[in-house]
Amino acid sequence: MHYRLGYYVALPLISAADSTYHRALSLSKYVIANSRYSAESVESRGVRVHAVINPPIDTEFFKPTPNPSQDYVLTYVGKETQFSVLRAIADAGVKLVAFGSKVPWLPRWFTRHRNIDYRGRVSDEELVKLYANARFTVFPFTHEPFGYVPVESMACGTPVLTYNKQGPGETVINNETGWLVSNPDELVKMAVRLWEGGYDESMRVRARERATAFSVPRVINEWVNTVSGLIKG
Repeated sequence: MHYRLGYYVALPLISAADSTYHRALSLSKYVIANSRYSAESVESRGVRVHAVINPPIDTEFFKPTPNPSQDYVLTYVGKETQFSVLRAIADAGVKLVAFGSKVPWLPRWFTRHRNIDYRGRVSDEELVKLYANARFTVFPFTHEPFGYVPVESMACGTPVLTYNKQGPGETVINNETGWLVSNPDELVKMAVRLWEGGYDESMRVRARERATAFSVPRVINEWVNTVSGLIKG
């Protein structure tokens, strides 16, 4: 409740900063968004978006490992995480491994739960191992314009369970590279189902193939083509 109170107190300042940001965008000659969701958000304020280019990831670094253990489900914890969803999944018997260190606090139950192994900040090398060996990655969020976690997970050959909205709803392909659900209840039920029943292993191959669309060479080429077109136009 005290976080909500702080939010409502600061809301006028947040709104003022938000409007200033969009006024600055309106003065820009060209605006490039990092997702369709971001583009729609900006356009709803009356600003033209000239192109959508997703951020890149290093698919030579984030890559699958042979014979992954798949003995846990990976999740990320940050300011946008729905902790109540993670608790429901862990309470149902799903073994979770969690990483992330950007939140100044964590619920006491989270760090003490018998089915949650919280790693905190991890190195990039350790992160690749965590992604590649997970059975799947679960990503319950409140707001995510793009979302690196789903893309990095797919690059490591691990499908993603998340919501069919915003950035993750654009990057994850339902029933091909992961699973997209509509609400927290569906996400919990699907997580338990996948943990207990598994899924077609070919999804790990398709997840990796999907992630190559966000590789550095592809995104650089997209930027070059977009900027060249804008200049010529």
